[in-house]
Amino acid sequence: MKLIEKIKPEVLEALEKDVKINYSASYKYIIASLKNVDRYRELSINEVDQLITFLPQELRPGDKIDFYYGDYLLKKEYQV
Repeated sequence: MKLIEKIKPEVLEALEKDVKINYSASYKYIIASLKNVDRYRELSINEVDQLITFLPQELRPGDKIDFYYGDYLLKKEYQV
């Protein structure tokens, strides 16, 4: 199962609502990144940075654990 299938719907909606329209190249890059890996930890630092940059403040990682394991992105059943 690809990472994009494990992402919270509200995260994908937020990206589609604003980023897809205003920053289409970044949106395509983020979505491609999520489709190319199976786990959050397989993302490069640059890919995670791109993702966090374009997320609304309320969807960004809350602490180091969120950032490290990707719980801020993942549906409950895939969180650590």
